[in-house]
Amino acid sequence: MSKRQRLCVSLLVLGWLAWKTDWGQVHQAFVDLRWELWAAAVGLYIVTQCVSGLRWQLLARPLGFDRPLSHFIGFYFIGMYFNLFLPTSMGGDVVRAWYLDNRSGHRLNALLSVFVDRLSGLLLLLLLACIATTTAPMALPVWISWSVWGCTASFLLGCAILPAIGAFTQKYERLNRLAEGLNLYRRRPGLFLATSGLSLLVQVANIALVWLVGLALNAPIPGSYYWILVPMVTLLTLAPVSLNGMGIREGGTVLFLTPLGVTHAMAVSLAFLWFAVFSAAALLGGGLYLFGRFPRPGMESNDETFRDSSDQGRTGQSRAAA
Repeated sequence: MSKRQRLCVSLLVLGWLAWKTDWGQVHQAFVDLRWELWAAAVGLYIVTQCVSGLRWQLLARPLGFDRPLSHFIGFYFIGMYFNLFLPTSMGGDVVRAWYLDNRSGHRLNALLSVFVDRLSGLLLLLLLACIATTTAPMALPVWISWSVWGCTASFLLGCAILPAIGAFTQKYERLNRLAEGLNLYRRRPGLFLATSGLSLLVQVANIALVWLVGLALNAPIPGSYYWILVPMVTLLTLAPVSLNGMGIREGGTVLFLTPLGVTHAMAVSLAFLWFAVFSAAALLGGGLYLFGRFPRPGMESNDETFRDSSDQGRTGQSRAAA
């Protein structure tokens, strides 16, 4: 979809929600908001992004990127900042890869590290949703259970066939090298366990911060239900049908909270403050981008932007070693 079409989808969903929402209730929710809990959610999210930077560093090292942890954390926050303005909620991932590569000629490896970083986080988030669906203390609508298990099964199927891509893409060098990179991770079980542990910590914290926002609003949502709400809404925002998830985030929150009897006003307030947590933390990335000491990579427009060196697959090492 084009940027204009995504904008139209976002505006249509937001317009429908504006029509269906009692804005007097939204106003009252903000009047009664416990700002200290919302601020705690912001602080938790900032810590979470630092842990995510460590996970990314571990995933990037085997591909030849031996940068200090402060760089990975800095790039993470800069990516968050650009997520506020780019058309998709994954636009910041491209920016992160761009900074990591820094015109070294290994853009493909940088993209791979970011891709695996994102993939591991989503996988753990969906598995947590499956556990929550199975152990939920309340009776869930059938469509919620089916959506959670269906999305998880589709995601696992996609992950299972990724290593086999190389067998069918020998004539496509870039796809083949991506497959080789994925096989590199598969051969490192210790790395997989370490990064999976960090992913689990990050996703639990991401769920906890939305729970804190719910507490700040005094929302009538059982704590156990956040383990379903957060993964499913997060997954919806990644769909390339809206502008940076706008409208989809709010609509998804309303969709998954309606079965609990939560009003549109409360659901919209939760979604807005949830996004506000991301935005507040992303401002730190804006400061790093504008005033930090990180070098800004050049804006190449030719095909070399996504081409690694023909002789190297990782920094300073032969392609066979990558």
